[in-house]
Amino acid sequence: MKRERGSTRGSTRGSTIVEFALVAPFLMIAFFWTAGLGIMLGRYIQTVQNCRDMAHLYVDGVDFTQSANQNLAVQLAQGTGMTATGGNGTVIFSRAITVYQADCDAAGLTSQCNNLGLCVFTQRIVLGNSALRSGAYGTPTSTLMNSQGNISASVYLANTDASVRTTGLATALTAAGQTGLIPQGNAVWITEVYFPYPDVAYLGPSTSGGTYSRFIY
Repeated sequence: MKRERGSTRGSTRGSTIVEFALVAPFLMIAFFWTAGLGIMLGRYIQTVQNCRDMAHLYVDGVDFTQSANQNLAVQLAQGTGMTATGGNGTVIFSRAITVYQADCDAAGLTSQCNNLGLCVFTQRIVLGNSALRSGAYGTPTSTLMNSQGNISASVYLANTDASVRTTGLATALTAAGQTGLIPQGNAVWITEVYFPYPDVAYLGPSTSGGTYSRFIY
């Protein structure tokens, strides 16, 4: 009796190819998603670490309007593609206070202290590409600031431009266990860092945007 071994082997070999063809697309998708998620996780960790380091420097009095300190920030963000004035990233430094009556009296604004009782910006510095993201608590008009990003007392106490007033900062302070007001004579320093995900754009719209972190001291 003659056995038809060749046809059996060919059939098995053909079935294996078909099965692989059916499974391969899913394996490729899983591979690219795993790689993409790994990149996104790494970028998130880098963002948090960069934000923390820059926040410490900002609170310690480092002036990020100086080119040497801007270069330091860019060096901390190495690998993201951010530059001091553009590129692939944004760093936002903000200082804010709550306006008290004593502040108004000291400035001679007893009857024109329009921002009494409100949290206002006293400084704003932006590094990198400012078009990528705006501050989470508002954006003061650029004409209100000097070359060091400072806003004068006469402006943040009496100016009726709503952009000098923070948005949602009092709520954030309350959620953190504060009274919603910054103690008189004190300030809060806010550092925000944002990096987009251009290196995982192949994954489609689900990866649009980027990773963001902020520290408030």
